[in-house]
Amino acid sequence: MSAQDAKAQRLARLAAQVDWSKVVDPYGGGQYGPEVLEGLWSASRVTADQNLTNLHYAANGDGSSVRAAAAEMLPFLLEAARDPDVTVRFEILRTIADIADTGNTAPTAKVAPIFEGKWRPTVDPSWPAAWGRAADALLPLLDDEDDLIRYAAVGALSQAAAHADTLITRLRTCFENEPDLWVAERLVLAVGELARYAIQQREEALAWLRFRMAVEGKGEEPDFDEDIDAWIAWDEEVRHDVRLQAVQALRRALPDHADPLYARVTADALLTSSTTSADLPAEYFSARVDVITEADQRLGADLPGRLTLAHALLGHGGATERAGGLRVAAGLMSRWRSAVPDLLPAVAELVDDTHLENRLFALRILAMCGDASRPWADLVATHLTPTGEAPEPVREHAIWALSRMRDDRCVPPLTELLTTHGHFTSGHAGSIGRGWNASDLSLSEALAPFAAHTDVLLDPLLAHIQTAAYRAHPHYSILRQWHQDGGHVVPRLIELLEDDETLMVAAHALLLTDSGPVAAAHHERLRERLSPPTSSRNNDLAQLDPFDYHTLTGDDAPVHALLCLPDNSSFPNPGPQLSEPTLLRACVTLGASLGAPAADRLRGMFREALSRKPERWSDAPKGAVERARALWRVTGDTDEVLPGLLEVTARSALAVYTTPGEIEALMLLAEVAATRPPVAERVAGQLAATARERIRHNNRFDAMKCLQSLWQLTSDPRQVVPALVDLVRICPPPGSAGVTILDPLQLLAEVAATDPASVTPAVPALHALLDADERPVRHDHWGAVRDDDAVRAAVRAVLAAA
Repeated sequence: MSAQDAKAQRLARLAAQVDWSKVVDPYGGGQYGPEVLEGLWSASRVTADQNLTNLHYAANGDGSSVRAAAAEMLPFLLEAARDPDVTVRFEILRTIADIADTGNTAPTAKVAPIFEGKWRPTVDPSWPAAWGRAADALLPLLDDEDDLIRYAAVGALSQAAAHADTLITRLRTCFENEPDLWVAERLVLAVGELARYAIQQREEALAWLRFRMAVEGKGEEPDFDEDIDAWIAWDEEVRHDVRLQAVQALRRALPDHADPLYARVTADALLTSSTTSADLPAEYFSARVDVITEADQRLGADLPGRLTLAHALLGHGGATERAGGLRVAAGLMSRWRSAVPDLLPAVAELVDDTHLENRLFALRILAMCGDASRPWADLVATHLTPTGEAPEPVREHAIWALSRMRDDRCVPPLTELLTTHGHFTSGHAGSIGRGWNASDLSLSEALAPFAAHTDVLLDPLLAHIQTAAYRAHPHYSILRQWHQDGGHVVPRLIELLEDDETLMVAAHALLLTDSGPVAAAHHERLRERLSPPTSSRNNDLAQLDPFDYHTLTGDDAPVHALLCLPDNSSFPNPGPQLSEPTLLRACVTLGASLGAPAADRLRGMFREALSRKPERWSDAPKGAVERARALWRVTGDTDEVLPGLLEVTARSALAVYTTPGEIEALMLLAEVAATRPPVAERVAGQLAATARERIRHNNRFDAMKCLQSLWQLTSDPRQVVPALVDLVRICPPPGSAGVTILDPLQLLAEVAATDPASVTPAVPALHALLDADERPVRHDHWGAVRDDDAVRAAVRAVLAAA
């Protein structure tokens, strides 16, 4: 029989063992068949890898559940993993390990609150028995000649919980004879993983891991030229330094146990081999720092041990060790408030480090800590000029650090930077989601604290904004901030309205400062820049639409002109075809001045929207809300819109998911009901019920809108404070998307200013936020300290009012 015939028979035998009706695409619904076996054994690695990817999804989906396909596929995956002719053996073993890991964790996995009671990860009933039979098939791979295959086989076997006791003994034996350090490290981690499930071998496994923590390895390699016999004896003695992996394995096996020895062992293992050269390859430097920081993070909540490690690293003679110390220090300070005064002096010393990357990182940490870094402002200021610090990145980092300390010595170089570049050249703007390796230098954030220096900063900022095509330029937010902080912004913008070159930049800036109408002398020149309204929020800086013109001048003639309303005409006059959003916006702007023709038209539009059955749930009832708002503005008659709004909002309080239109309808209903006390009481109850239901389902955005509207409608602390306290508990920290903890705290401060005693139920939770050492924010990023400062400021505002 030829080799090809033998392969065909083998694949046919494997295919006959599979119920292919269960091997399906979990998303597209497509069914796989025996052809995937031929693809898995393909000589083309690309073909084999694509087939394996398809099978991985069929068995594991998005990684949260084990599907029926897994047990069907496992026998032929195991056979393929043992076949040297298969090109993707390593990937197959990784796939098996992934499925097995899901099988072990899915039954106890946490489910997001919004899915509780509706969905949870599942494991197909056929999987446990199939996986229980798989260990014997994987054991021969522990002796494979390929290091990668041995590594992957250990990873798969580490998930064989049912065989934990027997596997621990086998893996320990393999470790003693394993020549490859990478595989040896994986064996140690596997023993720790299996120790979680072992019964007879658990204590022996833990004792062995503790022993491995004490073994430093072979020691220094002998000189080959001096003593070849000693070198051969050293090379034949397999004794790896796996102390870091032993710590990791013990933390996995004993997740609730923090042994002070872990930190000491970690420090010894990291510091035994120093690297003093400042000219290391970038790849080695970065990889070594990653090893240090990962080893530190495995120490978890052992703050004293981690602080000791950080100090040892920061004061080390090796450049990579100091770099690792800076990374460790940044992580600790982002998590624990007490770590800042403990570590900041040692970090500040590295502002003058011999290694450029370490100088940059030390400056970024000082910037991260903001006001706490002020004692070292003089040191940082010495790096502002080429005389003090030649490399431009270090000068820019010094500017950034001083700006975060609110030290005005950075204003002249900021002005120069704004004039020449308009941005920092050595960093990215906005860094909330970036890791420690990325810079977070943002010129907009650097400028924000210096409203008192608008005399030198404002004109360069406006000149840079003028080069932008749209009003979405991030520097516009600085103008608003400066104006709110009392900066000399509006008078200068008014002056710039006199110049054709700066007219439109000044006009758009005035719109964002909400400074009120400008003098009549400017109206005609602004009118010359009018353009038709658009739906885009990124308005063209060269033009001004009628609505913005009305905001700037108070002149509503251009908005009237949009509607073309000569005497005795229909509404709107046939001619320009306005989009419905523009038409309704014009009606809201002009209000009662439009009279009966507009009211009749809007009344019909509102009725039509109420009678329309939406094609999709997301279509309703947005149109009805906008039409109701316009009708109410034109007529001022609450009876025109109240019945319809009550109908639209009838089901929203009980629904888990609501359309944006339904919540907007509830907000408008509250605004309208404020003029009718009997209806207001009913609507207040609906707002309160909706807010409670949204909080229960973790819908923070809708809950916050409801509570803001409820407070505006009732001014009754009893109705809003309990829900606000609950909302504070579930809201994420600053920097998260949507509503954060700052939003309910801000409203709580407003309530407390009206009735201090009403917020008494919130006081214990607020003090807990203030007094905790661990910051109640997301850790391990450059904005953590700033976010925590914002939380503390918001809490203090509530407590001060209370």
